[in-house]
Amino acid sequence: MERNKTKEQLEEEKKISLSFRIKPLAIEGFNDSKLREKAQELWELIVKLETEKYDLEERQKRQDYDLKELKERQKQQLRHKALKKGLDPEALTGKYPPKIQVASKYERRVDTRSYDDKKKLFEGGWEEIGKEVNEKIWNEKKDQYVGRQKSKLPKWFGERPGKKSGEPETPEGEEDAKADEDIIEDEEEVEEEVVEEEEEEEEEEEEEEEEEEEEEEEEEEEEEEEE
Repeated sequence: MERNKTKEQLEEEKKISLSFRIKPLAIEGFNDSKLREKAQELWELIVKLETEKYDLEERQKRQDYDLKELKERQKQQLRHKALKKGLDPEALTGKYPPKIQVASKYERRVDTRSYDDKKKLFEGGWEEIGKEVNEKIWNEKKDQYVGRQKSKLPKWFGERPGKKSGEPETPEGEEDAKADEDIIEDEEEVEEEVVEEEEEEEEEEEEEEEEEEEEEEEEEEEEEEEE
């Protein structure tokens, strides 16, 4: 705001502030002796203020020097701390902390993996491994079931069991193809049911976690009210 003010406005504000701080001298009707006493009093006041000003300036210089020494000492301590941890001497003296190296302290070489590679270390876990194993077992069982030796039901009085009256005779190859299609459809339905069950379980777990968090918050609020 002061930058936008004109020179005349600043001078006017200065006069107003000085009028509050500097009181006018009531020296009307003073003789020579009283004027000398008043001048001596003002001189002593000026000397006192100048002395206090000098003391404050020296105190400020001493405090600035002490702060500079403390900062230098802190830098030296941080350098020693970084060297003990095996880091660069200037690693802890900067504005930001050093990057975390995701590597064992027993390894001799520095970790050169990228951020994406390090991030993948914390993704998945036992759940992902379990899903991969289950999917592998499922595919193996499915391949075994599809490639099994198929045995046909014997004809009863010249007809296949389950055949309705009036239906035409189906060739042997078409019967096998139809049976395979039915099996694949059944397998797809089973897979969809399994996926739906897993999604429902995940939703239930999330709801339980939310309820637990709400209960914990209510308990904390009750404890705060009791305190």
